[in-house]
Parts: sequence; C-alpha cells; structure tokens
Amino acid sequence: MMTITDLHNKAMDIADVADIKRNEGCKDEAVSLYKEAFDLEAQAANLAHQNNIGEPSVSILLRSAASLALSCNLYRESEKLISLALSGEPPFEIAEELRDLMENVNFFRHLELKGIELAENEVQLVIAGKGIGFGYAKAEEVIDRIETFQNLAIRTVERKAGRSFRKNGPVATEHKKFCNYYISSVRAASMAFSIRFGAPGQMTLPGFNNYESIIDDITDNIALINENNIDKLKERIEDPAYLNNFMALTKELAPDGDTVNLFGITSIKNGKPIKTTLTSNRGEIANTIRNVSSNENVDSITDISHSEDMNFRIEGILKAASAKTNSVDIIQESGDSIRLKVPDGLSDIVKKYWDDNVVIEYMKKTPKSKTLHLINIEGKE
Repeated sequence: MMTITDLHNKAMDIADVADIKRNEGCKDEAVSLYKEAFDLEAQAANLAHQNNIGEPSVSILLRSAASLALSCNLYRESEKLISLALSGEPPFEIAEELRDLMENVNFFRHLELKGIELAENEVQLVIAGKGIGFGYAKAEEVIDRIETFQNLAIRTVERKAGRSFRKNGPVATEHKKFCNYYISSVRAASMAFSIRFGAPGQMTLPGFNNYESIIDDITDNIALINENNIDKLKERIEDPAYLNNFMALTKELAPDGDTVNLFGITSIKNGKPIKTTLTSNRGEIANTIRNVSSNENVDSITDISHSEDMNFRIEGILKAASAKTNSVDIIQESGDSIRLKVPDGLSDIVKKYWDDNVVIEYMKKTPKSKTLHLINIEGKE
C-alpha cells in the first residue's frame, strides 16, 4: 500500500505533466492527467485526515486535492474537500487560500450555462467579486466590459481579415454588421449575461466560415495572457499594433482586484461549451505589458527594457491632442501640460479615458529624447 508521501509525490509528478500539456494547448489530455493526479492526491488527503496527522499537513493536502479537482472540472468534489479542510483548524493563511479557492469553485459553477443555449455567435460573460451582488453590479463594471469585448471582437475580425491596424475612422462597411451586439437579460449568478454579435438571424460573417472562429481566437488569446504565455501570443498576433491593442483591451476586461475578482467567458466550440477564465488582475497584466521585450517597432509599448530613470508616472486629465500625430495631452493639477505619443494599437484605450482623471506611465526611448511614449493608462477615482 502506498504511503501518504508516495501518493502525494506521484500526484505532483502527474500534475506537472498536466501543466505542460495545458501550456502546449493539449487541453483534453491535460484534464485527463489532472483527474489522475486528483485521484491520488484525494487518497493522500483523506488518509491524512483519517489518521489525524496534524496541521498544517492535513489542510495543505486537502487544498491541493481541491485545486486539482477544480483543474479537471470536478467542482462538487473540490467544494467538499475545501469544506472538510475549513471544518478543521487550518492555519490562518491556508484558511484564506481555501476561501479564495472556494470563490473560484463558485465562479466556475457560474460559468455553467444552466439551461441557457448559446449559438456560435454568442458568448456568456460572468464577473464576480466583493462588489458584485446577486444579480446586481455597478453599471460601469458591466458596460465597460461589454464595450471592451466588442472592441476585441471588431479588432479580431479586422486582423483575421488581413487589414492593417485602423488608427482612426469607421469600421469597414463589410464588417459593420458585426458591430451590432445584443445583450440578454441579466441572470443572477455572480453576474452573468449573454452577448450575441451580428444582426438578428445573421449566422455568417463575410470572409469567415462562422463567428465561432472569431470567438475562439479571442478566448484562446485571453487564456494565453492569463497564463503569461506571451511568446505564444506573439506567434498568434504578429502585428505589434494588434498585439498592443489586444493586451491593453484584455487588461480592461481583467479583474481590478477590488470590486471584481474574477472574469470569465463561456462560448461554444464544436457544439460544446468552452470556459475561459481571466483571473490575472489589471496590475499583473500591466506588469506583463511592461516586461514584454520587442524592438521591432519604435512605437511599440513592448520595448520597456530601459533603466528606471527613463520611465515616469504622472496624474492628470487626459485630453485629445492630435489624431494625425497620434498624441494626447495630460493636464496636471498644476496646469502644466505634457504631450505623449500614443503607440499604435492603444487608441481604443485612450478614447475610453478622454477628459477623465488618469494615472499615466510613460517613457523616453533615450535619456535625451524629447518624445515621450505612453506605456500604460489607468483611471483614477
């Protein structure tokens, strides 16, 4: 008979392989391996609990088994293991981690369609957090994310159609119908609602087989950002402007870590529901944006590998300056104005914050450079 240590070590070895398979995009194989690892870790955790080997070992093993159960979509099993761990006397830090894990379990359950049928041109969006009630949320938390997801969809259509990044001007006529989106009545979960793209009855998109391919592209790329797999993201989005745009828009979708802790998407692929989660918060994604290294485009926000004395942070009111020069002005409290060059791809984000109080990060490409390049922008309460 295997010991608790043997069961745990074997479970961790299999989980490591599952992590690799998941990162390689072999999701079905990864889930199967996570299930195998869960079965072993659950045995180890239950043996530890039955034999009362003491804390923190018992709660650590139960937490680990619950996390593996979540990875292979065994939500009820995860819930039971977390409850068992919390019914004991786990250390404070582990108890907090268990409660956070329970939030994740509940969130994944909210991502279930629960009798709702989605078409290939529909997605279900779910947000959860301390500021989200049973069917209630601040309007801006919902509306901003709906508009951001719409922008992601439009930009994805344009990129997949082979168009150069549109810095300004209207969407091309052949893609305008995709700009229409329809929102279902809100369902009382964490905060769940469906979005349908296209005109009523329209199930095809000019130049594409179906809407499903566009939605798949969005969700797959969001998953890569959540996993911080930026090398793979660059392979999928080669144009720096579109890359900048996608990362910046995903940051706007992401949890703020305060009001919203979790954001998720349920979509349909080959007739089956696919769940995509965005648990990385805006600060973490902003760090990812800063740390991505690229020297291919002088205007790229991804070339931030410079010394701190060339990076700056200011607060002020964002004002539109010039569409031709792709720049904006920041009016500080003192009345002083600073003009910043906006990298290709960030126009969608900048427009959102016009005339608002913002916190801006910008940089100089060289110590003597007079041109200041926008890196990151955040709204300020």
